[in-house]
Amino acid sequence: MVLMIVSGRSGSGKSVALRALEDMGFYCVDNLPVVLLPDLARSLADRNISAAVSIDVRNMPESPEIFEQAMQNLPECFSPQLLFLDADRNTLIRRYSDTRRLHPLSSKNLSLESAIDEESDLLEPLRSRADLIVDTSEMSVHELAEMLRTRLLGKRERELTMVFESFGFKHGIPIDADYVFDVRFLPNPHWDPKLRPMTGLDKPVAAFLDRHTE
Repeated sequence: MVLMIVSGRSGSGKSVALRALEDMGFYCVDNLPVVLLPDLARSLADRNISAAVSIDVRNMPESPEIFEQAMQNLPECFSPQLLFLDADRNTLIRRYSDTRRLHPLSSKNLSLESAIDEESDLLEPLRSRADLIVDTSEMSVHELAEMLRTRLLGKRERELTMVFESFGFKHGIPIDADYVFDVRFLPNPHWDPKLRPMTGLDKPVAAFLDRHTE
């Protein structure tokens, strides 16, 4: 199992990366204290679930030794990987300007430029330890998600999930439906007393419909 640690400067795309990893089946936690990483891993070990955790200046340990100790205490079944996202200074400034959000270090009465620079210094221990560093300056959110799928799953496209649901029009159309097919013109096995208790997964129902080719 994989424990993916996602770090990087604010505005570089950590939230996008976590959402993409969640879509890939990872159990994702944002801003988990580093000392709790072994506990999280142990709780997921029996369920055979890979995890992804974001670490930034909000939950950075006071010293690199705390991070190293947490890594050493992980269950052996987990393979830790550190993904560090970054972007150039002007891109980060533009992204903050577009979203109008405050930088996590703005509470220290720093300008945005100074906050970005100080954050870079604080995160350097993680950057130097990273297994993969990705510059997202020229990436869209879709390109970043695609890159992660390619790196981790070996494929670029998301898997298509299709859910088929039968319903009665008298009860209204399901509110989560993307497509609705009206099949009321088909013969209804419900009116056959022998087939009524069955579902479309039962072979007699499939055979009943196969007999009607019109």
